[in-house]
Amino acid sequence: MFITACFFIFAAVCAASAFALLISKHPINGAMALVLNMLSLAGIYALAHSTFLGVLQILVYAGAVMMLIVFVIMVLNGAKETRLPRMDKLGICSVLAVLTGALLLINAICSLDLQENIAAVNGSVATVSEHLFDTSSGDGILANVSGGYFILFELTGFILLSAMVSAVLLAKRKNEQR
Repeated sequence: MFITACFFIFAAVCAASAFALLISKHPINGAMALVLNMLSLAGIYALAHSTFLGVLQILVYAGAVMMLIVFVIMVLNGAKETRLPRMDKLGICSVLAVLTGALLLINAICSLDLQENIAAVNGSVATVSEHLFDTSSGDGILANVSGGYFILFELTGFILLSAMVSAVLLAKRKNEQR
């Protein structure tokens, strides 16, 4: 019963911070709402007995990725005060999409049996790394490469690095034009 109550608290914080991100006018406030959203997701992972994913959520997404996003906002000087319209067509469509998703989520939650399963398989570092860095014969998209998801892991790191370099180059070009 306590776990179910904590789940609904984390879910409410997650939904509220997502809505705050949607309506925030200042980029830094939006980034902080996204950090709160990621922390509440880590709490949901911990409640699902997946502490490894919860810790990764905090370290990687709430820590490193959000630091990168705030760094990009500050470098591009996107946090200056500007007057934006409170609600336009895109904002109304976004709010309607969020409300529709919330209604679907409420319908799905009401039809589920939320009993705690003690016998569920718990994730561990060994099982996650076994599947992530498996170099045995693979199947699927990476079958010719030797299997596993290690190439996708490396590509994600490369994409994050190229995003950071691109942000610095854009900021440098913007300063040179002044």
